[in-house]
Amino acid sequence: MIPGFNRSISLPMNTRSKARAAYHVRSVSLPCRSHPLISNLEEQIRAVRSLATSSDSSLAWIDAGLSQIKRLHSALNDFLSLSETKNVLQRGTASTEHLLDNLLYLVDSYGSLLSTIATLKQQLFEVQSAFRRCDSNLLASSLKSQRRTEKELRRLASSLRTSNKYSPLETASDAPEAEIFGLLKEATIATSAVSVVLFNRVVAVSTIASTAAVSSASSRIVGPFAKKVSKEERAMAAFKKLEELEECVKIFESGSEKVFRSLVNSRVSLLNIQSDSF
Repeated sequence: MIPGFNRSISLPMNTRSKARAAYHVRSVSLPCRSHPLISNLEEQIRAVRSLATSSDSSLAWIDAGLSQIKRLHSALNDFLSLSETKNVLQRGTASTEHLLDNLLYLVDSYGSLLSTIATLKQQLFEVQSAFRRCDSNLLASSLKSQRRTEKELRRLASSLRTSNKYSPLETASDAPEAEIFGLLKEATIATSAVSVVLFNRVVAVSTIASTAAVSSASSRIVGPFAKKVSKEERAMAAFKKLEELEECVKIFESGSEKVFRSLVNSRVSLLNIQSDSF
């Protein structure tokens, strides 16, 4: 089994003896437990998994998350170059088709994200313009459009959360195949998991910014004991949140494009391996 992973997908570990047996199988199925390409892929999977459980919501974390996904798929491409990996994937099993489908789903998700982020960028420009000009009608219209975009981002995150539910290892015919597909499945599941968190983080940043803009545009003070905040203070707070969203959009626009290309490269590599078998 892979050190540091509690996987029971390919080789269940319910007892100490089974864990010891899995260790011996792993040493046969892949070229070497300490092979640098395998170790690197395992390390990148662990790094992505840890990001998926992080409570950090900073822009730096978002940037790091997108960069880490790119590193994971770079390591995945290296893993696909191993002769042992190619030999298994060239068999054209149902597991390979599942993997191709899942990579395509990730590619489509990030393609949709890029389109949605471009829309959000335009809407943010309109919100900022309306805010500076004190155009309440344009501001209300722009914020309404922004909320629709936030809804679309939530939908993308939700669809990613329900993906990766197939079990390709059910069709694995031997231990080497199970081990290799185990690693590949770990990589795609980790990618989906952290992507869900990232998509939801940009929604959170956008929601905070739009709420601040609405609050600034309103002169009402809620509650008899509410702290009185001047219009200028509310405007400054709203501008700050809108600037944070602008920076978040820039990070996502750049980082998502790199992730998209890395996902495409992973799928193309897998398709090339399959084509070599014909």
